[in-house]
Amino acid sequence: MPFITVAALYDGKQVYFLEKVPVEGPYRVMVTFVAPAHNEVEHKHDEAAFWRSFGAWTDDRPVKATLQDIHEARRSKVEPPAL
Repeated sequence: MPFITVAALYDGKQVYFLEKVPVEGPYRVMVTFVAPAHNEVEHKHDEAAFWRSFGAWTDDRPVKATLQDIHEARRSKVEPPAL
């Protein structure tokens, strides 16, 4: 039978799944402790910090102008490289 891995945290008493468990009903499981979580348990529900991280990009130019700058920066140069 193939193994299914689901990320979780253990706070010393209970296991908390960090994503939806893709199975139903009783299952035999193996628990592997990967690394200490340190502050992850205390901050697992800190959605405010997540949402504060959005909006870092500000640009009043049209989207086409921004995309053109990105494409031009990635284009190969026609001049040979200087040695």
